[in-house]
Amino acid sequence: MGENQNSKPLRIFLWIVPRVNSTALAKCLSFMDDTVVWMEPYLACHLNETFYNPEFKKGDPAAEKLRENISRMLKTEAIIKFMTEIEKKAKEHDNIFDQQLFRFPWVKSQLEADEPGKKYIFIKDQACVIREHLDSLPENVPTRHCFLIRHPREVYPSWKNMISHNNPVDKPVPWEECHAANDAPHMPVEDFFKIHCDLWKYVKEHLDPDPIILDGYDLVSNPDVLLPKLLEKLGVPYKESYLQWPEDEELVYSAWKGSVQTVILASKMIAASRAVKSTQFDPPRNERGVCSPEWKITDELKELIEKSLPYYEEMFAHRLR
Repeated sequence: MGENQNSKPLRIFLWIVPRVNSTALAKCLSFMDDTVVWMEPYLACHLNETFYNPEFKKGDPAAEKLRENISRMLKTEAIIKFMTEIEKKAKEHDNIFDQQLFRFPWVKSQLEADEPGKKYIFIKDQACVIREHLDSLPENVPTRHCFLIRHPREVYPSWKNMISHNNPVDKPVPWEECHAANDAPHMPVEDFFKIHCDLWKYVKEHLDPDPIILDGYDLVSNPDVLLPKLLEKLGVPYKESYLQWPEDEELVYSAWKGSVQTVILASKMIAASRAVKSTQFDPPRNERGVCSPEWKITDELKELIEKSLPYYEEMFAHRLR
């Protein structure tokens, strides 16, 4: 754990793999006393080095296909109008920064800076984007680390559904034509869970002797039990009123810090739109390890799930209960 000074707010990292109910948790945290929430600032850095970088994997068929699709999409009238509205909205909020600012050293300096009047700084981010940039974590400030998990059989079909809807104003890519890994060449999809597990072990050995593991299924199944336990472990006072919050997405835009893409654009996409408009933790629709019936487990999903299960199960055994 970082050096504890009463005058410095506690930085609390919420490390995630995608699709673990983390956006609903981030919205919940936004309405707690004395808190501020950063939305995936390291992911924004990673996107600048990969997704928005014309030299990234140049010549790689999957990367070139993604670039061509994005370039074609950005030229359509509907997307031009959509992006113009998002950029206009971003200018109304000084807590939302231009995407180009997001480089790993800049984020480190932002997270080391204190937040006047705040006691807790929550940072939700992808474990897979920090693995090669551990020197960009904030130093000489008090920190804690949490890891959100969810069964791979729930994560990967949901991930595939998300990337099949990469165009916010058009119909999704047909399920059988979408490939959960190949269609996202900027992300280490096959190793989401391995990287997550490796980071947990690194943090436990070097940064925080008691990192918390929280299963997203458990959280939404029993929020009245798991949320107070989580906050108690972090030393954050709990109130029963934290189990509900306003629906208005405009309040989120004023509360979350991050890039235009990780706050406003993400809130309009299928990945986060439901959680951004939530008012509470909605209970799961299926049992643990069961995905929505309309999501067929294709061959690549089966491989991703089987490869990830050992890492999930190792972390699951240490989860908060």
